[in-house]
Amino acid sequence: MNFFKKLTDTVSKGVATATEKAQQTVEITKLHAQISSKRKEVDKLFASIGESVYEAVAAGNLLTAETEVLRRSEEIAVIRAEIAGLQDRIKAIRNEKDCECGKLVAEDARFCPSCGREFPAPVAAEEPSERPEQNVDAFGTNESEVEVSSVSGRVSLEKATDEGASAYVDNRIKCRHCETPLYADSHYCPACGQPTQ
Repeated sequence: MNFFKKLTDTVSKGVATATEKAQQTVEITKLHAQISSKRKEVDKLFASIGESVYEAVAAGNLLTAETEVLRRSEEIAVIRAEIAGLQDRIKAIRNEKDCECGKLVAEDARFCPSCGREFPAPVAAEEPSERPEQNVDAFGTNESEVEVSSVSGRVSLEKATDEGASAYVDNRIKCRHCETPLYADSHYCPACGQPTQ
């Protein structure tokens, strides 16, 4: 009976996760549509500026276009600020942040996996925990779920049920210094910042 309860709980968690991911995808798609619409507005404003300048040149007095160019330029600045805000919302939904090298990295990464830049430590408010504290790595994996093969240098993540079946297996390479699982394109460990090569 315990097996069926665990199976039901696992399926329920999977459905909840899938629903949450679908909602995030819909929200991100809407935000991308808004960004695209605002970029088209900017293109129209640029065209309007060009037309104003052309007409002023044709009339022989560039000063007549100055007020129109300044007004349109201010509108472009406002729209670009709105686009930046929408892009920030997308990053927040995806739990990502920007690195100086131009890559997007996980919000909780201490180091950029691409360039190795260290991020400032986040200031987190302490929340009371209802469950006993578990040792969780940078990717949200419980240490009790990690099995390390010293021969291959790979990490195998397994969640075992009572019958010994595994729910998933992940064979990522681990950091030599702190044993955090790494992604294939990581040049630096996101947890300790050490080079992976």
